[in-house]
Amino acid sequence: MTSNLAVVKGICPMCLKSCGIDAHVSNGKLIGVTGMEEHPFSHLCVKGKVVVDWVYSSERVTQPLRKINGKWKEISWDEAFQFVGEKLNQIRENSGPKALAVHLGNPFIGSHVPLLAKRFCSLYGTPNYTSSASLCFAAKAIGHGIALSSRMLPLFPNYKGTRCVVVWGFNPEQSDIAEAANISSARRAGANLIVIDPRRIPLARRADIYAQIRPGTDAALALGLLNVIVGEELYDKQFVTDWAIGFDELKEHVRKYSPEAVEGITWVSAKTIRQIARIYSTSKPATIAQGVSLDHSTNGVQTSRAISIMVAITGNLDVLGGNTYSFPLRQTSLRVKGRVSVSDAIGAKYPVYGRFTAETTSIPVPEAILTGQPYSVRALIVQGSNPALTWPNTSKVISALEKLELLVVSDLFMTETAELADIFLPAASFFEEDVLKDYTMIGLPLVVIGRKAIEPLGNCLEDWKIWAELGKTMGYNEYFPWRNTDELFATLLEPTGMTVEKIKNTPGGIVFHEVGQKEYSRRGFDTPSGKFEISSSIMKEEGYDPLPTFIEPSENSASQPALADKYPFVLISGPRIIAYTHSRFRNISRLHRLAPHPVAEINAASAREMYIGDGDMIDVESPRGSITLKAKLTEGIHPRVISIAHGWREANVNTLTDDERLDPVSGFPAFKSVMCCINKAC
Repeated sequence: MTSNLAVVKGICPMCLKSCGIDAHVSNGKLIGVTGMEEHPFSHLCVKGKVVVDWVYSSERVTQPLRKINGKWKEISWDEAFQFVGEKLNQIRENSGPKALAVHLGNPFIGSHVPLLAKRFCSLYGTPNYTSSASLCFAAKAIGHGIALSSRMLPLFPNYKGTRCVVVWGFNPEQSDIAEAANISSARRAGANLIVIDPRRIPLARRADIYAQIRPGTDAALALGLLNVIVGEELYDKQFVTDWAIGFDELKEHVRKYSPEAVEGITWVSAKTIRQIARIYSTSKPATIAQGVSLDHSTNGVQTSRAISIMVAITGNLDVLGGNTYSFPLRQTSLRVKGRVSVSDAIGAKYPVYGRFTAETTSIPVPEAILTGQPYSVRALIVQGSNPALTWPNTSKVISALEKLELLVVSDLFMTETAELADIFLPAASFFEEDVLKDYTMIGLPLVVIGRKAIEPLGNCLEDWKIWAELGKTMGYNEYFPWRNTDELFATLLEPTGMTVEKIKNTPGGIVFHEVGQKEYSRRGFDTPSGKFEISSSIMKEEGYDPLPTFIEPSENSASQPALADKYPFVLISGPRIIAYTHSRFRNISRLHRLAPHPVAEINAASAREMYIGDGDMIDVESPRGSITLKAKLTEGIHPRVISIAHGWREANVNTLTDDERLDPVSGFPAFKSVMCCINKAC
C-alpha cells in the first residue's frame, strides 16, 4: 500500500505567538510538525513539538454532550443547537437580551472567530461580548494607544540595530522563545541589557543592570525614570517640540517622583533608577520588551502610559531598534450596527476599556450572575477558555457558574469549566480548520491563512461554524450565508484588497504595513489633537487624570495596614511555564513531565526562618482562601515575595486572587500584587 504523504502550511496557536508550521500528513492523519521556513516565527517550542499527542489525545471530546440529571449524554448537533436556542429565547423573553454573556479565550486572539461571535451577540441583542482581552494584552494596548491613537495600539520591541534592551516584567525564555532569541542576539551584538522583575529570571544574570522591583509599583518606577529623563534633559527636544502636547505639564508632574522618593516605593535604589534612565535614553536606538505582568496591577494602564511617553520623548518611537506599532488589518465588521451599545454592558463603569476595545470586560460577570447588579446575567457561552481556573477569585467564579440557568462550553477537552456546563460543544483543533490570523496584536502587521491539514475528529465542528449554525437555529440565517471558510474569508478581506487565494499562496503571510518608519511624521497621530498626547484628552474626557499617575496597590500593607501582620508577603501569580499556556496542555504527558507539580517560589532565607525546606508542602493563604502546594526555594526572588504559576487544578492560585480591587481604567485584576501568608502544612 502506497503512503499518501503531504505537507500542509499552517499556524500553531498553542500560545499567542502562533508560529508557522509545516504539518506532515500521511493518509489523512497528522504524523508530525516542523517549523515553517517562510514564516517569520518558526522556532517551535516544546508545545509545538508534541502537538500530535494533543490532537489525538484520548481525552478529547468529539461528540456534543448534554447534562441530564447530573450525567453527560451524547446528542446530535441539531439537538444541541435546538436546546441552546430554545433556552436563549426563553431567557431573552423573560429577562431581556443583556442576560446573555459570551466569553472567548486566548486561542482566538487575532483570528476570524471573534467576528462571528460578535455578530451573534449583536443579533441576539447583548452588549456582553467579552474575551481574553479582559485579562491579557488590552491594558497595555490601551495604555500605549491613549497617547498615539483612538484605538488599542500596543508598542512592540524592535531589535534591528538596537543598542539597549529593557526587559520589563517579561520572561521570554518561558513564554516566547523567539523573543528570547532576539534579545540574546541583540546582547551578543553589543546592546545593553536591563532587566526589571521581582524574580531574578535567567536573563537578569546576563544583564548590565537588574532591578528587583516591588510587585505592583512599575508605574512609580516609570515615572521616576521620566523624572530623570526630563530633569537631566535627556529627551528628544525636536520630537517634544514638533509632535508632543502636555510636556510642560509632565515636567511639573514628575517632580514628585524623584529617584529617592521612588526608591521608597519600588525597592529599586535611586542609583539604579538614574542608571537605567541614562543608559536607556542615551543608547540610540533603545527598545523596551514589556510583559503582561505590568497589566496585572491596579496601575496597569498607567504603567503602560508612562512607558509609552518614555519611548516617545527619547526618540525611540516607531523606529527600527526602538518600539514600533501598526494598525490592525482593516477587515469587514460583522457586527450588526445599531443593535447594541457597549455603554449598556456590565463593564460600563470602565468606559475607556469599552471605547478602545469595542467590547466589555469579563471580570464583572460573576458578580452580575450572583447579585443581579447592574442587571441579571442568566446565561453564559464560553469558547476556548477555562474561567474556573483562570478568572480571579475562583470560589466566586464557581458559585456564579453553578447558578447560571444555561452554561454552554465549547472546547476540545472536558475542562474544569466544562464540567459545570449544561451543554458541551466539541471544537475542531487548528489542524482541522482554516484560520485567518492577523498578527498585529503580536507585534507584526502580518496576515496569514493557516491551512486545514486533517478532517475534524469524530463529530467536532469548526469554531466559526458553531456560531453560524447556532445563529441559523435562532432564525438569523441571512446573517450567516457562508458555505465554507473561503467565502467567509473573502467577505472579511473585502476592505483589504487582498484575496483569499493570494494569502493562501503566500504561506508565510503578507505584511500589510511598514514597520519602524516614523509614519507619524507624514500623517500625524490618530488622536484628537493629531499629536502624541502626553496629557490625554481622551482620559480627561472620560473623567481620569490626563497624566499617568501612580496609586499604591489597593491590597498591600500601606493600603490595608490592619492586614499587614497577618499577610506579610506579596504574591505574584501567573509566571509562565514553557510547557503550558494558561490552564492548557497539562493532560499531555510529555509536557506534564517537564513541570509535574505546582510550586510556590520562596526566597530561601525567608523559608529557612519559617523552617520550610525545599519540597516541603506549605499552605499559602490570602484574604479569599488558601491552597496547599510544594515550596521551591530560590535565591532569585525578593525575600517578601512569593510566586505561583496559574492553571493548576490541584492548587489553583486564583483561589487567592482578588476580583474587586481592579485597575480603575481597564478593570484588570491585580494578579501580581496579592497579600498573602505562608505556613508549613500540617
